Amino acid sequence: MFLLTAVAAFACATSTQAAPGTVTSVANDDYSKQATPPAGSTVVDFNNGLPNGFSLQGGQIATDSTWGVTNWAYLSPAGDNTKFLVTMPNATTTLNADKNFGYGGIALNWGSIDNENRLDILDTMGQVIRTLSGTDVSGGPFSSVNRYVTYTLDPSTGQRIGGLRFSSPNSQGFAFEVDDISFFGATPSSVPEPASIALFGAGLAGLFGVARRRRRQAA
Repeated sequence: MFLLTAVAAFACATSTQAAPGTVTSVANDDYSKQATPPAGSTVVDFNNGLPNGFSLQGGQIATDSTWGVTNWAYLSPAGDNTKFLVTMPNATTTLNADKNFGYGGIALNWGSIDNENRLDILDTMGQVIRTLSGTDVSGGPFSSVNRYVTYTLDPSTGQRIGGLRFSSPNSQGFAFEVDDISFFGATPSSVPEPASIALFGAGLAGLFGVARRRRRQAA
């Protein structure tokens, strides 16, 4: 009875709370959830380049599903007739967000989920905040494998999101397909202003001058 209840609960949507943030995963077979991204989002849809300040390392932009030798090389997210991002098996793709901002959350259309898919959520220094696998967001047995996944940081941690890294380490040929990636909750990065840098330099020069005079007096 407990197993049936758990499966039923997972079939529609999943939500987990674990430091330092919250993950939600809802079925998206009708390709509709990405139409209403979180408020204030910067959306990466791969159709007309990347937003200002964003960069992509690795991966390939695809327009349709592609058949391999004996199986699908990769599949477009269900209902997605636009361009999407593919990370091939045992490869890595990094999407860097605008360095002028840190973000409080991300959302994406995760297509044809495989257990081996791995999403690293990175901070503004490129360090991993949290890793999500395909198993974490799949929704359980008999659930849709095309899902809209959202991750929201716990603001009390003081961390900010600066990018995403996609990989799919496996020997079965399973790729990692995503689209419509939203970065939301933007706050300006803490970059010193030129005036502040000048004041800091002047302060250092003053300290060196005091130290030099003391050495001369001691001599």
